[in-house]
Amino acid sequence: MTQNIRYALRTLAKQPAFAAIIIITFALGIGANTAVFSVLNAVLLRPLPFKEPEKIVALAPYDMRIGADNVNDKSTCSYPDFLDWCAQNRVFERVAVYTHQSLTLTDGKEATHIQGGLVSADLFPLLGVQPLLGRVFLPNEDEPGTRVVVLSHGLWQRRFGGDPTIIGKSLTLDDEQFQVVGVMPAIFSFPIAPFGPELWTSLSILRESKNGAQPMTEQRGNDFLQCIARLKPNQSIKQAQANIDTIDATLRRQYPDSNTNVAVKVLPLVDAMVAEAHTALLMLCAMAGCVLLVACVNVASLLLARALSRQKEISIRAALGAGRWQIVKQLLTESALLGILGGLAGLLIAVWGLDSLKSFLPAEIPRIDQLSPDLRVLLFTAIVSLGVGAMAGLLPAWRASHPNLAGTLNDAARGSSEGSRSRRTRAALVVLEILLAVVLLATAGLLVSSFLRLQKVRPGFDPTNIMTARLALPDERYGKPQQVADFYTRLLARIATLPGVRDASVAWWIPLSGSEITFNFEIQERPVPKAQRPVAQVNAVGFDYFTTLRVPLLRGRDFTARDDIKAAPVAIVNESFAREFFPGQDPIGKRITPDGSVTPGDPPVRQIVGVVGDSRLISLSANPKPQIYVPHQQFAAPAMSLFVRTQNDPRSITAALHNAVAELDKDVPLYRPRLLSDYVFSSIAQPRFNAVLVSLFSAVALLLAAAGIFGVMSYTVAQRTHEIGIRLALGARRSDVLRLIFGEGMRLVALGVVLGIASVFAMRRLLGSLLYGIGATDPIAILSVMALLESVAFIACWWPARRASGVDPVIALRTQ
Repeated sequence: MTQNIRYALRTLAKQPAFAAIIIITFALGIGANTAVFSVLNAVLLRPLPFKEPEKIVALAPYDMRIGADNVNDKSTCSYPDFLDWCAQNRVFERVAVYTHQSLTLTDGKEATHIQGGLVSADLFPLLGVQPLLGRVFLPNEDEPGTRVVVLSHGLWQRRFGGDPTIIGKSLTLDDEQFQVVGVMPAIFSFPIAPFGPELWTSLSILRESKNGAQPMTEQRGNDFLQCIARLKPNQSIKQAQANIDTIDATLRRQYPDSNTNVAVKVLPLVDAMVAEAHTALLMLCAMAGCVLLVACVNVASLLLARALSRQKEISIRAALGAGRWQIVKQLLTESALLGILGGLAGLLIAVWGLDSLKSFLPAEIPRIDQLSPDLRVLLFTAIVSLGVGAMAGLLPAWRASHPNLAGTLNDAARGSSEGSRSRRTRAALVVLEILLAVVLLATAGLLVSSFLRLQKVRPGFDPTNIMTARLALPDERYGKPQQVADFYTRLLARIATLPGVRDASVAWWIPLSGSEITFNFEIQERPVPKAQRPVAQVNAVGFDYFTTLRVPLLRGRDFTARDDIKAAPVAIVNESFAREFFPGQDPIGKRITPDGSVTPGDPPVRQIVGVVGDSRLISLSANPKPQIYVPHQQFAAPAMSLFVRTQNDPRSITAALHNAVAELDKDVPLYRPRLLSDYVFSSIAQPRFNAVLVSLFSAVALLLAAAGIFGVMSYTVAQRTHEIGIRLALGARRSDVLRLIFGEGMRLVALGVVLGIASVFAMRRLLGSLLYGIGATDPIAILSVMALLESVAFIACWWPARRASGVDPVIALRTQ
């Protein structure tokens, strides 16, 4: 092997241009795959930092009327359902629930917003993590009346200077005293998200009654908790699914009002975390694989041509006693060495491009911040480098290892020539290159077209010059709806006086932020059983919300300051709601009852007073859903989003907004100030990433395919110089030669294009899930790809054909 490597190095050193071309070709293919594998490694393959993470599963409830295709770790359940799963299952060691919470930390310094996690006591033992200091929650600390907190390592260091005596001290969170019982290690974060918790509290807060209302943990059907579980030893996910199915069937019989249409899917936790990005990641892997395959085919064509030019050398080696396997081994050593060198260059390209890749990746993909090369990435690159080197060199080596000794060594032979079998092999490789290039180009064309259409989708509101921010009022001082309503009324009045402010309002949710809340509702004129009630998105908004966001009022009236908690309950619905539930009717005056209330008792019956245009709340690619808007003063939730439209750059008023809030209550922080246009931009981050990366891959594939066509045609001309000279000597016109060579090349291209289009049709189901407003077989996109590829192929075939038509027959016959 050492001898083979030395000989390979000497051989390649004699042809540095040839070696450089192959190394660059390999580097492009391997670099693309290493970059994509780095993403997969960070998101999917790198083990979660918990004990036996493969045993941790997510319990994801879903509506059986919709199906389980889109379930993920964000699917929510009610606390009573969670208790039933704990009591009745036979497959889980532990089951735990969690949700997020916004808290205000006040400890004598400036009030600070803290992103917290509300977790059941079993969560930390389930994950198998131990605190750095102190302890985690005890089972009885889920009971009402306890106030304990576990700090993250980052908050402990940043806010408390890493105080080792922090255990046992008190913190003021939302005007309540919490005792610190533990500090978690630096590597721990759960749930894993872009804005992970900085501290964790027990569920005791949720299990307490406020203002006489039923605690959230006693409301079956109030789905707000995410659930995970740890499998017992020797229990599989399939067994867990069967057990949960049995429990759910029982719950559907026992609680038909809330559980009739509810089922649960058991998923590995890591799969549930990346469920939304799974199809896109799979598609990127396939596209990167296509680029690598194009590179392999290109190199195989080059090595096949090089092997033909080395026929005499190989024949001499065979005549001197070298066996076929020895020749194959030598040639494979050369191609593997080229693959390794290409892999090293590809690794450098991938590492260099990771920072650029991060800027395109959607921030919502979990663990994307951990994107970096590690031992697994290096091992992948090494295996791929050796594999593609061997794969690209295997066919040329096998074909070259069986030379025609008599013909090759005959001094009378007129040089080397390529047989029909070799020509067919090289033609097949060209067709395969074209096929793969078509698949990549068509996919890129479809994704780019889809992305451009998505950019043109009107969100239903005008995000220009709007600053958003979040506020969360502590329950201790703002426990009554009237207190909450008064605070926001005074705040908006103060903001309206700021220089440059045109409009201001508040709402529960920020459009296109990925957040929503849905309620079942009843139409009073058409009562149905509770389990059959339809669902709509619900948003509590200030009375200037539609004016601020420029949402058109289509019928009826807007909310006014008179729609307070003492007035008759009212609601405004969107156009989709009116069209679905009141087709051909005027919904104004109709009465509906959305579930949910901020005061004890049954939710009030609300009269529809207006219809507004559709707004897209979750995604630009999803059709607007039925939406119900209620006046914030009648549904005064403490946590709200602020919207301020300005005449100029809205970022200039950020400090003034902080001051306006502080003047009303210095212990209420304003947090996450962000332009509304940024939410719109971020909402299409995944389609933009798909379009950009696949377009880059397709450009590389097109370049490699063009180089492959050019190389094959150039080599064909060189091999057929003698034949062309004879044709010209016998009276063939130069245009005939041009047409002959050019036609052969374009026939290969046409065959590759046809097979490539057929492959795209076969992939239409996978592509369809990634597209918006365009079919996977869109004729315009397909024809555009064909035109582009044919144009590039035309140029790649034209130059060799033109050179062939310019052959001097006298010189050609003399040299042959």
